[in-house]
Amino acid sequence: MFESDLDNAFENMYAPKEELPEEGVVALAGKKTQETLFVTNSIIDALDIAEDELKRISEHAEEKRKGKVADFQPNVLMLGLSPSDFVLRALSNVYANDMEQTLLALPFSDALKLLSYLKDWTINPEKV
Repeated sequence: MFESDLDNAFENMYAPKEELPEEGVVALAGKKTQETLFVTNSIIDALDIAEDELKRISEHAEEKRKGKVADFQPNVLMLGLSPSDFVLRALSNVYANDMEQTLLALPFSDALKLLSYLKDWTINPEKV
């Protein structure tokens, strides 16, 4: 009994840990790691902060039109950057090797927000 368990353990040691995909099937190159999930969360946070800042800017412009002029105080978390630049800064902190997994881990709604910023970045190629 003990010897048969050793034989099975020896055979299983060389067996693939994951099932191999069928021939002709393409799988993703990487896996989700702690780092890619951390960077994904930082991109989501940057998107949320930038969205809030855009709302504040539009509210300030509306108040300015009504005649209630108050000085606009930018969000200090954005480090003096515009919302678009702030999101680009968060995205540029992703290593090139982890970019695909990071973007795949984004929720669909946040991916759509990110795509809206791509339009601004392609208009000004100096940013990218």
